[in-house]
Amino acid sequence: MRWETLFETRRFLDERPKQALNRNAYQIDQDRIVFSRPFRRLQQKTQVHPLPFNAHIRNRLLHTLEVASVGRSLGYSVGTLLKEELDAAGHTPDDLGYLVQAVCLAHDIGNPPFGHAGEEVIATFMGHWLDTVGQASGLELDDDLRHFDGNAQGFRILTRADGYRERGGLKLTYASLGAFVKYPWGGADPRAVRDGRPGVKFNHFATEAAAFAQVTAACGLGGEHPRHPAVWLMEAADDITYSLADLEDAVELEMVPYATYEALVAPLAGITAERLTREDTEVQKVALLRSRAIGRLIEGVARAFCDHHAAIMAGLLPAGQSLIRLCDPELRAAFAAVQRKNHDALYFHSRKIEFEIGARDVLEKTLTVFLEACLAYARTGGAAGAELRPRQALSLMQDYHPKQGYSPSETIRCAVDFVAGMTDNYAAYLAARLRGL
Repeated sequence: MRWETLFETRRFLDERPKQALNRNAYQIDQDRIVFSRPFRRLQQKTQVHPLPFNAHIRNRLLHTLEVASVGRSLGYSVGTLLKEELDAAGHTPDDLGYLVQAVCLAHDIGNPPFGHAGEEVIATFMGHWLDTVGQASGLELDDDLRHFDGNAQGFRILTRADGYRERGGLKLTYASLGAFVKYPWGGADPRAVRDGRPGVKFNHFATEAAAFAQVTAACGLGGEHPRHPAVWLMEAADDITYSLADLEDAVELEMVPYATYEALVAPLAGITAERLTREDTEVQKVALLRSRAIGRLIEGVARAFCDHHAAIMAGLLPAGQSLIRLCDPELRAAFAAVQRKNHDALYFHSRKIEFEIGARDVLEKTLTVFLEACLAYARTGGAAGAELRPRQALSLMQDYHPKQGYSPSETIRCAVDFVAGMTDNYAAYLAARLRGL
């Protein structure tokens, strides 16, 4: 892979590069993402702690902004270390920083309500629906309707479902779209299997297969594992941010004592107990520990990227590997301890589990209603021929209402788009209203 094509500034389905005197192409991408409706909806989507009433707790939008901040620093750090190589390709460390920042802003834009629990509910429900209602419909439907992944939904939003709908989505640069792709395969690919379950980690649906191929070709992505180098930095920024922030939020919610946070994060931060005594409050100590830990991790990840630079550029480093796992052993071990604590204390906490069990009922109800409506639309060729209930449901779908000329699979995907795009609050509210409550 070559930086000249990896930084491709042409825009998806709009081959004319747009120049702006006050912004480069990747800053324009950032603006298009930030001003999009799916980005705004992240403010009411779960990060880890559901529906918090404490304003200091991260939601998905705040998490995204923090990831973008770390990603920009990571991109610039690596760009500085590879300055001569980027200069030869006509680019700067700032370009890499802006590119990574752009894809970090987009990295969770396809996440459904209720986080990863929502992903699993949608996938499970759609598999059952396709095997029963879908097969009985007599329509030719894509088999990958049974799969759902926030990364693939994000690629669909960026290239098709939002913005200039059916005309290029948000019309981002090919570089940003290529750098968004964490898993360069579709849902039916064997590499999408996790723990024996197919279609768990992938980056495009069948409806976006042509768009994916176009982006891959434009960026010159190649090798056995054809991932854009900026993907590695976006992933690392996400890992760094959520691991430290999730634990910090747990301290705020009194799920984990401050002393535990200090014991886990101090080795990452390289801070002594004596230095911490200069801070007056636990809040100040947490802020110092977090900032120092992020700084050290950025340095470690940047070195790891450069150490494995040749393998990354050749497409030899497999997806599923992590730059943090390639850092020096001391930093890697300290980070792993934070992740273990998060897994044990937070991700299976009773409050979170109770909420996610309830989320299943919410999503199943909304999917049932809007799949019925879209199926009626596909069968009759429009809303006019459908019965009253489907017509009523279709009228609620706003931006995601199916259009004349859509294939049956594209029409059914509109229902998934609508439900997956909901905020946690709206999904819960609408499910209650659909039950007559």
